Amino acid sequence: MGSTVARKAICLVVALMVLSEPSLASITDVNPTDKSLEYLRYIFGDAINIITGGTGPANPDSIIGALSEILNTGMLVFTGLIVSYVFVTGTLNSAHEGNPLGKTYSTMWIPIRMISALLLVLPFSGGYSTMQMGVIWLAGHGIGLANSTWERALDYMSGTGSLYPPTISINYENIGKSMLESRVCMHGVNTADRHVNIEEKPVEMVNNNQNSNMASNGQTQSTPAVANHRVQQRYDSRYNLASAGLAYSSAWLSGFPNGVPRSYGANPCGSVTLEFAEIDEGIAIEPAVISFQQSIVEITANLDEDLDPLARAIVSKAVDESQPDPDITAFNTAIQLYKTEYERIANEAMSSIATIRINKWASANPDAAGTTMGARDAGWITAGAWYWDFQRINAETQTMVNVKPKMEGPTEDARENDDYSTFESALNTYFSKMQVQDQYGNTVSALERSSYAEDDWSLDKVLSMSKASIDLALTNPDPVSGMANVGHALITAVEIGYLASIPVYVAADTASDVADATGGFTGGAAMAIASPILSLIEEGRTLLVIAGILLLPIAIMLAFYLPATPMILWIMGVAGWFILLIEAVIAAPIWAATHAMPEGNGFVGQRAMAGYMVMLSLFLRPTLMLFGFFSSMTLMIVMGKVVMLLFLPAMSSMNAGHVSGLVTLVAFLAIFTALIIQIAHRAYGLIHEVADKVLRYIGGGAENLGEANNEQQSRSIFVGGAAKAVDGTSRHRHMMGGQPGGPTGGPTGGPTGGPGPNQPSLGGSAKNVASKGMSKVSKMLSPST
Repeated sequence: MGSTVARKAICLVVALMVLSEPSLASITDVNPTDKSLEYLRYIFGDAINIITGGTGPANPDSIIGALSEILNTGMLVFTGLIVSYVFVTGTLNSAHEGNPLGKTYSTMWIPIRMISALLLVLPFSGGYSTMQMGVIWLAGHGIGLANSTWERALDYMSGTGSLYPPTISINYENIGKSMLESRVCMHGVNTADRHVNIEEKPVEMVNNNQNSNMASNGQTQSTPAVANHRVQQRYDSRYNLASAGLAYSSAWLSGFPNGVPRSYGANPCGSVTLEFAEIDEGIAIEPAVISFQQSIVEITANLDEDLDPLARAIVSKAVDESQPDPDITAFNTAIQLYKTEYERIANEAMSSIATIRINKWASANPDAAGTTMGARDAGWITAGAWYWDFQRINAETQTMVNVKPKMEGPTEDARENDDYSTFESALNTYFSKMQVQDQYGNTVSALERSSYAEDDWSLDKVLSMSKASIDLALTNPDPVSGMANVGHALITAVEIGYLASIPVYVAADTASDVADATGGFTGGAAMAIASPILSLIEEGRTLLVIAGILLLPIAIMLAFYLPATPMILWIMGVAGWFILLIEAVIAAPIWAATHAMPEGNGFVGQRAMAGYMVMLSLFLRPTLMLFGFFSSMTLMIVMGKVVMLLFLPAMSSMNAGHVSGLVTLVAFLAIFTALIIQIAHRAYGLIHEVADKVLRYIGGGAENLGEANNEQQSRSIFVGGAAKAVDGTSRHRHMMGGQPGGPTGGPTGGPTGGPGPNQPSLGGSAKNVASKGMSKVSKMLSPST
């Protein structure tokens, strides 16, 4: 036991020596303007100047310092009593056993520990003892280590442009197939006609002049046709009808020595259109976006040119069987080169945009209302506030690098050529023999690719609708952003649905009143029509209110609270760190006194050893919180992909063989929503769990500061408040007669403010259903889940 304690003490001394080494101490240096120091000064006063190499005040300038002055005096007396006790017992043991201090006490370590304990509880500055100032100094250099970690994260974002590799959803092979088909069409038709009737005519369509410099390499500028910037590779007719008639007449007179001129209409051999998504460019990142677009156009044009020899070989083989077979590896080689270049250009563009964004933060973020502090300026403590800025970078770069290609195949005008089927057959033969990449990156024959069997028709319909809804939820790379979009969509749908029902109800109610007032045969006939319609509208509005009561708490949770979870847990973690530091400063003189306890061997006694593990936790906690913060971001992305991989196949297998409909769809979406919420809370919990639990691996206790419980309580208050607000709205609606109008519920309201004879109210069974549903929603979202 003694040797173990001694080794730990030696390790601690070595660690302090390393921190004091000038070449390594820079990573723990703290900028005097750091926000953490500003906040620490509110708590501990100017004593924190020791962190940056200064000296503290002679007299207390904070309430904690004033209280510590009394505590330190008491602990100094207590330490003196311990020293006196050890001296007396040591003297008696020496006389009794004949050894200095006796056999129980170490003659080397006990004197050192006695002196050290007295020095550690002596007043130092601002009412604080030496040990307290040491705790503050250690915590301050923990801030420096966290700031260095934060800076490294921002540098990584600048260098790579993303927290994780983007998912590029471009189907490179489909683009290549479309180009190859168009080129086989073009060369085949021209070969059959013995005349160049179809040729390349690329065109660029832009929405402003800033991108006009991309109209190069044979491309022509056209009138803007769409909002987005598009580049189109066309395989168009050389002649129009008039020019084709003149060329044909001239060729006919000379006996068609150069073939038969013809017109095949617009884009007879198809086209490939690259459409670049609009992102929140701003002036700063516009050059990077334009450079990316121009580079993609260039490598796409290169792919088209690379496939031209292959298209000619396919046409030659179709015309003459004696010609060599087309190279079955040529297509895959061209596609892989295109893919490599595309990914390189995408990574360079992401790096450029991220660098611009982060540099913008460093000189303050004008987009954030009420702040003039940049990400690098404030240090680690503000990391939680930049969560969605990081996700914004990932989202906008993800949008930018995924160009939307639109492929159009050969038209009927080209297919009507007598020899077209021959060239098409040759192309299909090549497609069946060519080498491609499978899902694992292996080069295989195209025929080796497998396909999945179709589900039964009803389940297939439900799965398609479920996938569409899930895709809406996962529009952004971060699933929480997607779920927030779903929440906002639900809120908007409920609001629009209810507002749209008001004029419909008023019109139907007015028609019913007019028919009632008219009387007679005409009025009775009109009433027979208006009354059922009004009843249907009333029931529909009642169901809409019930749906709103059930959905709005979930929608509000998704739209507002869930996206705020990273910030909430980060703030809770920062609060926990401050609490741990205050606790350590208060405990420091007591901990210092325990060094005088005679138990154990070595410099650190048995009772004092646990304090050093707490100090290590205090020092590392800000840095470990950053690890948890960034890990939670990447974990959410990974788990979003896991859910996409497993969810629909599992639901498909679970419901196979059953008739599926609306209930199945709603059940799928409910399970998906609950799953994402649970994953999000588990992932973001890393912000505090990493700091709480990582020291277990070296024997430290888990410093659980209760961040998760605090967040769950906040969630419960938020959800409960939303539920009560919605329930209160429904009760108010019931008391007011259920419709717009005066205090009595409108012109047809009852004398006591209840609903009139033609007015619905959320009462009876409908109200009971809504109340029970509201209770279940609250339970589902409560912390106990």
